[in-house]
Amino acid sequence: MVFWIAILVGGAFVWLAVRLGFYQSWCLLFNIVVSIYLAIFLAPLVADRVPTGGEASAYGVMLSLAALAGGCFALLYGVSYVFLTGQFRVPFPKVMDILVAGLLGFLSGFLVTSFVALVVVVGPLAQHKALRTLGLDLPSQKANLACMAWCCDLIHSVVRSDPGDRATQGAIDLLVDRARHIATSAQTVTPPSDTNHPGP
Repeated sequence: MVFWIAILVGGAFVWLAVRLGFYQSWCLLFNIVVSIYLAIFLAPLVADRVPTGGEASAYGVMLSLAALAGGCFALLYGVSYVFLTGQFRVPFPKVMDILVAGLLGFLSGFLVTSFVALVVVVGPLAQHKALRTLGLDLPSQKANLACMAWCCDLIHSVVRSDPGDRATQGAIDLLVDRARHIATSAQTVTPPSDTNHPGP
């Protein structure tokens, strides 16, 4: 179900990208991919250092992913607007501004929806029955995660210091394992006994 929602959101982004043109659509897609890449690789480090306890700790990875991606995108989009898209208007042929920009817009929408689904999957919200029926569980996200991992691996192939063909998929698996570990440890913590009421 989420796959088809991502297709529909991608269609909405096609309309936006055709209005923006190729130049701005390419900048938008680049900012989205880099933001998702940084969030996936940095979220486990941030989640380990966030001082949360009890049931709130189960949301640590989820909130770290969302905050990192949102912050990185806002920063990158602001910088690109100030120095690139807000300063220069680069003319391209109509084929680029309509067809290629539409394709870039579709990919942007698909990636954003896939990332939002990943944020929900790594948190405790994915345990709710209503969300599971929508396909917001890990087994249902294979196509979305594969597309997102492929795009992030393109970035990783430029910045990596050691060879790793499927580094993003490994980082996503680490995120999911970390979220499960936190959720399990939060559930096993027993609440303190109430000493105000003596037993019979």
